[in-house]
Amino acid sequence: MDLNWRHFIIAETSDGIFIGCAQLKHHKDGSIELASLAVEDAFRSQGVARALIEQLLSQSPHPLYLMCRQELGIFYERFGFKVIGAESMPPYFRRMLKVLKIFVFLTRHEGPLIMRLDG
Repeated sequence: MDLNWRHFIIAETSDGIFIGCAQLKHHKDGSIELASLAVEDAFRSQGVARALIEQLLSQSPHPLYLMCRQELGIFYERFGFKVIGAESMPPYFRRMLKVLKIFVFLTRHEGPLIMRLDG
């Protein structure tokens, strides 16, 4: 939703082959989200995601938010992100949480974690 290629950073091999990407997504409520993190299967567990995150963290003001699957929370905690409740979320994430609750109910999947990194 609302993707803007200018907000992305790309990881590639020395031969110029795409291996991963991530972005800082700016929301209308002023919040900024670490989003769209993806790494090609063949390059996972090699530090690509870490390098992308560290690069974006060096460019980002705080607080910085992210939304992830439950099982990925422990990965993002390594960078200082902490799970937050709805009362601590900016409006964008509260709206997303409401929409996702419907999906969670219908599919019986676990809902996402909303996490924040403070300065």
